Amino acid sequence: MTHASIAALATAVLLAVPAAGQDAPPADYALLVVLDVSGSMNEEVPGGVKRDLARRGLLRTFETLPQGTLAGLRLLGQGASDDECAASQSSVEFSPFVASEWDAALNGVRWDGATPLVYSMRRALDDLRQANALRREMLIIGDGEETCGEDPVGVAREEADGIRIHTISLGEGISHQLAGIALVTDGTYSRAFDETTFDEAAEQAVPAGDEPGPTGADPALPSSGTAVSHLEVILDVSNSMWGQVGGRAKIELAREALAGALADFPADVPVGLRAYGHRVSFEDDAAGCVDTERLLTPATGNAAEVVRLANALAPRGQTPIARSLEEAGADLQADGGAAVILLVSDGVESCGGDPEAVAADLRASGLQIVLHTVGLGVTPDEAQALAALADAGGGTYFDAPNADDLMEGMTTAVQSSTEFVLRADDVPGFPRDAVRVRGSESAAEAEILAPGTFYSFTEHMFREERYFAVRGEPGETLTLQGMVAALGIGRTRAGVVTFQGSTNMMMGQRVDAAGERLRGGGFLLRGDMGASSEMALEVGDDGLARFQLGRSQGNVHRDMVFSVVR
Repeated sequence: MTHASIAALATAVLLAVPAAGQDAPPADYALLVVLDVSGSMNEEVPGGVKRDLARRGLLRTFETLPQGTLAGLRLLGQGASDDECAASQSSVEFSPFVASEWDAALNGVRWDGATPLVYSMRRALDDLRQANALRREMLIIGDGEETCGEDPVGVAREEADGIRIHTISLGEGISHQLAGIALVTDGTYSRAFDETTFDEAAEQAVPAGDEPGPTGADPALPSSGTAVSHLEVILDVSNSMWGQVGGRAKIELAREALAGALADFPADVPVGLRAYGHRVSFEDDAAGCVDTERLLTPATGNAAEVVRLANALAPRGQTPIARSLEEAGADLQADGGAAVILLVSDGVESCGGDPEAVAADLRASGLQIVLHTVGLGVTPDEAQALAALADAGGGTYFDAPNADDLMEGMTTAVQSSTEFVLRADDVPGFPRDAVRVRGSESAAEAEILAPGTFYSFTEHMFREERYFAVRGEPGETLTLQGMVAALGIGRTRAGVVTFQGSTNMMMGQRVDAAGERLRGGGFLLRGDMGASSEMALEVGDDGLARFQLGRSQGNVHRDMVFSVVR
């Protein structure tokens, strides 16, 4: 992702601030950033310390906003109150972006608070409701879970009232709370653990001017993803790859690490392979310095072929890194879309080129390109050069002095390029018009539901099961669908409901009029936020398809969503 693309997406993110005594027309958009400044933001992730990733990412993102764009910043976990569960303050008022002002505000952060997510979200919603804008949106950036006993997903569902909330969680694991907030408000959810993934997450979250507002959707339909992107591996097959690391040839280690990193590569993410130094002897400088070839054009389902081709390459020649990057850029220009390039090398440029300048020029040209580098058994000076190259390419350098570090570095780079960068976390459309129902405690008196309507419950269920039914023609087959849309819950002896960081689970069963379970009719709804499940329902002779929902040995949150469709 480039800064230009962020600017293009953010052109309409405006907040009109009327001058004293004047009535200004409403702006199209208002955007408020809510930044988690709790103590856990001091933890490290592969790309650095979380707080530094957030700080640098915000400054990069807003540095490229068009003149006149207004944005605001609210801190989550720092404020004037002595109560850590009421610690939130406005840090930058809505105004045109001034880097020094935002930098000063971020310099004043203590990074030692709790995580009053719900309190801060409510204050942010109040801020946005005062904004003179046609559409208002929020971006929450954080890493943790609510620490004050509230239900952030449930509150977002009940109180956002049409305000979309986008979320970015810092770290490699899923934050079910942040994902849930995005789910129930029709926002976007992304994970980030380095600068590359943060920039891609920011692109997902910053709204475009022509995006439609929240409308609700079938829970089985995923939201739109990123632009067409791909991963391109550039493998060093120069003569020096015959060198030894731990008694084994570097090329052998590189092949094994590449195979391991691509073992679980998503089949729907395009991947390709370029190599250099594989056709011409290192003794022929002139020919060797143009010896770079795209062996496999990026396409879905290519991972196994990348490994097969890499295994057939034998080190021979020079190290024309700059030329390889130039040709990779030309390929991307022709292909369109975006690319993450993973360069695996045991040395630096040997043909007089300037790879760092090439990488910087490619990004400055407007191409959506990110370059990660992996150094295999390199010297300190070579490691410094490869790190500078990755920095110029907007990516990360992974040092691999041995086989284990090579495997870890390459796997992390590939993961960065696929699970987070190229495949944003899909958040299905959420049905905003769900009707709340209680259900019956008796199958004979099952609550009748309407096909095609989305439902949630009027209250939490603690070790309870409720009965429902849908009318149809005898023998007709209907489908029960469900969506995970709530956090797991518990209840103390005093009757206080507690909310967990994990998602809720719900079970169901086809039943007859007497409440007896019918064979082959089990329903299990669990997984990440937005996960879905379904079960066939057969209409009985009395014109009703009956079913039971709940958990006899567990608890069901009132916000779980279900529907019966024909």
